Amino acid sequence: MRRTNVAKVFGSVFFSVGSILAMLLVCAPAHSQVNFGRILGSMTDPSGGALAGAMVTVTNVQTNGSRTLTTDTAGEYVAPALSPGTYAVRASASGFKTVEHKGVLVEVGRDIRVDFALEVGATTQTVTVTEAVPLVDVDSATLGGTIDNTSINDLPLNGRNFQNLITLRPGAIIQPGGGAWTQSTNGLRAGATIYYVDGLMDNDYNVGWTVVNAPTPITEAGSILPIDAIQEFNLE
Repeated sequence: MRRTNVAKVFGSVFFSVGSILAMLLVCAPAHSQVNFGRILGSMTDPSGGALAGAMVTVTNVQTNGSRTLTTDTAGEYVAPALSPGTYAVRASASGFKTVEHKGVLVEVGRDIRVDFALEVGATTQTVTVTEAVPLVDVDSATLGGTIDNTSINDLPLNGRNFQNLITLRPGAIIQPGGGAWTQSTNGLRAGATIYYVDGLMDNDYNVGWTVVNAPTPITEAGSILPIDAIQEFNLE
């Protein structure tokens, strides 16, 4: 089964399809990442000075696809538009040991910071870092967070409707009884919520709710997204 990623930003929702569907729910304005994530960070030498022109390779462990970047004059790098998944991030510079961070988890709509402090040595020497990347996002003041596929499937969702995931994050509520017009994010009207599925807007412009899982005037939802197909859900 092809699955999707889902996320919500400022009252809007984003979905992205990978091996599993990922969903992002957001409140307008829409988040620039939509159904992707980013890895960014800095590179320094033993004295703490910035290493410009150093090489950073970001590799998706599942697909083995890689992207090579170069640090700027401030020693910074950024790898945007990364599909949700697990990555290895490798840094190297002439005169320094190569350092590789493994098991870097990129979630839908999230920025992951991976910094490097290189040691003097031969580039053929590799230092492997397996410790987890800090969970606190110091690069964004956005409220929200990601819910993974395992949690989504294990949660007792009424009607197994993904829209009930909205209330699991700060700032969002659904009035008792549920329904498309009873949700609110940070006090906004339900019509201010924007949904995206795999980076494509999923809003009915006539009524302001999601097309997927939305009731029609004459019947129940004509298009239903099963929660088993959602890889991730992120509310921002």
